[in-house]
Amino acid sequence: MGSLSARDYERMLDLAAAVMDTAAPESPWPLVADELARSLGGTMVLLSDVDGAAGTASIDAWAPEWIGSLPLNTLLRKGLEGGHPLARHYAQTGDQRPLAVTDVVEMSAWRRTEAYATLHETVGVVRHIAIPLPTTSRGRFRTFVVHRDGGDFDDRERTYVQRLQPLLVSVDRFVRQLAEWGEAMREDAQPVDSVTETRLTPREVAVLSLLGDGMTAEAIGRRLGISNRTVHKHTENLYRKLAATDRLTAVLRAQALGLLPARAEVRSSGSR
Repeated sequence: MGSLSARDYERMLDLAAAVMDTAAPESPWPLVADELARSLGGTMVLLSDVDGAAGTASIDAWAPEWIGSLPLNTLLRKGLEGGHPLARHYAQTGDQRPLAVTDVVEMSAWRRTEAYATLHETVGVVRHIAIPLPTTSRGRFRTFVVHRDGGDFDDRERTYVQRLQPLLVSVDRFVRQLAEWGEAMREDAQPVDSVTETRLTPREVAVLSLLGDGMTAEAIGRRLGISNRTVHKHTENLYRKLAATDRLTAVLRAQALGLLPARAEVRSSGSR
């Protein structure tokens, strides 16, 4: 495994800070894609969500303007149908390790696939490294894939994506929790105003929604991939901003403000 420089760790910390401060917390992925492109010399970065069982695929992308004009979803499907080795590997094994194409197949075999021909002819990039995100169903895989031309990814670059993956998984969990909260509140226009009024951060909203479900600090930490200490810090901030002294009061106050649905479970827990 390659060693990372102090600058590599600074880049990861800078990315974490940027994601936490973004004005669009529900969509931090462009920041991530930009960092991956800069740190790995990527020509194109895709966030692919493929459900092999349902036969569906969606894609978000960072790419230069000339690539961004291409039908990327069509290219993704052609790549999948053309036997892309990474897609096949993740769909069949459920592996969650970051891997390059050459980790799962010899370069000579990769060159003989239709997927290689499609990507080489349309985009001109044939070196790929994937960083998986968690999924909940077999045969489905969600991955960031960095595409570039030139040499293969070296040990330092592989170590970098391995170190970065836990941060991306944590961000993904927050994004998913915020999406669930938004879905629960979608028929009420009040939450946006209340969030602004109380100055809750997106991370505090995510923790609040789980408090409303009666989850303990330990369970919240597991769900969001953060430490108990971080959960308690968010909880303390919630109590202060909601003028509450305990979990029960905070949840009731949040319900009154329309920050939680009235059906949210209200439990007084020994874990603050």
